[in-house]
Parts: sequence; structure tokens; C-alpha cells
Amino acid sequence: MSNNPDDRDKGLNTLLDEIKQELLSYINRRLRLIKLDSFEKLSISTSILGYGLIVFTIVGTILFFLFIGIAFFIGELLNSLAAGFGIMALFSLLVLLIVFMLRKGIKKSILNNTIKFLRKIDANEE
Repeated sequence: MSNNPDDRDKGLNTLLDEIKQELLSYINRRLRLIKLDSFEKLSISTSILGYGLIVFTIVGTILFFLFIGIAFFIGELLNSLAAGFGIMALFSLLVLLIVFMLRKGIKKSILNNTIKFLRKIDANEE
């Protein structure tokens, strides 16, 4: 072993450079892993959101035609199409009012379900 202080400094500097390179490599790999995990979670969330949007559109179309059909049926019963459509419009406004009054509970439910979904995704990764 050499007692020369210059040799010790060179060895220490080399060791510090190696540690620095390993640390930078670790940080870069860790950031890449976090980025890939984020992409995966975002893609899963987007696919489920897209699927939900498709289902919502189909259900909305079915309900639209169902309400039109019920409006015509009520109109035939009352011998007035305007009355049938008026009753269905009032029913729709009543449902809208109920949804508006329950908006805090609905928002809280959606938030809780979103958190459960994200935790489920996180648990599947571990």
C-alpha cells in the first residue's frame, strides 16, 4: 500500500467519480421507471374512460329513443302529442333537479370510486 497522499487523492477521486456515475445512473433509471409507470396508469385510465364514454353514449341514445317513444305513447293516450312531450319534458326536468340537488354526493361517490380504481391499479403492480 502506498503512503503517498497523491495516490490516496487519486484513489478517492476515482471512487467519488464512480459513486457519482452510479448515482446518476440510478436516478436516471428511477425517473424512467416512474415515467413508464405513469404512462401505464394513464393508458389504463384512458382506456376505461373511453369504454365508459362509449357505453354512456349508447345508453344515452337508448334513453333518448325510449323517452321519445314514451312521449308518443302518452300523447296517444291523451290525444295530444304536445301533452305527451310536455309530460316527458317535465319528467326530465324533475330528474335533472334531483341530480342537481344530489350533486355533492354524486361528486363524492365519483371521487371515491376513482381513488379505489387507482389504488386497485397500484395494488396490481406490486
